[in-house]
Amino acid sequence: MDIELFNENNTDVCSRIDRKFDFIYADCMYENKDFSWLEPAIRCLSKNGIFIIQTDYHTVADYKSIMNEWWDITFVNWLIYMNNWGGTPKNRFAQKHDDILVYCNGTNWKWYPDRIQIPKATAGTKFDKRGTGTKTPPSVFYDHPSFSTMSNEREEVNGKNFSMQKPLWLMERLLLPFTDEGDNVLDLFMGTGTLGEVCVKLSRNYCGIESDADTFEVSKKRVHNESFI
Repeated sequence: MDIELFNENNTDVCSRIDRKFDFIYADCMYENKDFSWLEPAIRCLSKNGIFIIQTDYHTVADYKSIMNEWWDITFVNWLIYMNNWGGTPKNRFAQKHDDILVYCNGTNWKWYPDRIQIPKATAGTKFDKRGTGTKTPPSVFYDHPSFSTMSNEREEVNGKNFSMQKPLWLMERLLLPFTDEGDNVLDLFMGTGTLGEVCVKLSRNYCGIESDADTFEVSKKRVHNESFI
């Protein structure tokens, strides 16, 4: 298993990298409308590789429009990651979710739903036709509680919780059905390295990029932690 970590701009890394990736994940800065990183990143995607953009209502329509212009990219799924924390506005519904857009560089992507089964409400009844008591999660991920700011998973950068951190279960749910052991994974906005930890545990080759020096040091320590390598 290979691990590569870069404390650089992802556009610079993608422009010079000499290999293709089976799975590329971009947990974007939500209100940033600089989309210049998209083209060099997509060019790093292998044939039939998966490309995931995680964002929110500020830019999801922009990403959807831009990705529709790529003739060889196939839209696979629009997923919803629910996270019911934060304030509530007085005059509208609160935005309590992320949008996750899934694309494939081709039409023959890997798909292993048995790896991500969740309990079925009708388990043990006549409506559980397969008799397994489980089902493949729907596109709205409702089956986990909000990622608490007090969670043991939380990482700190400069003494404060990293607000954009995602939980381990979410990275596993995105990675497991679309990849195999030994596949190459590119994390364009590494943050605190959640996807990197999951890749190490699941024996995927991992390449992570984070431009902020302080955040990079946290993620580097996490990904190289000997307790899970």
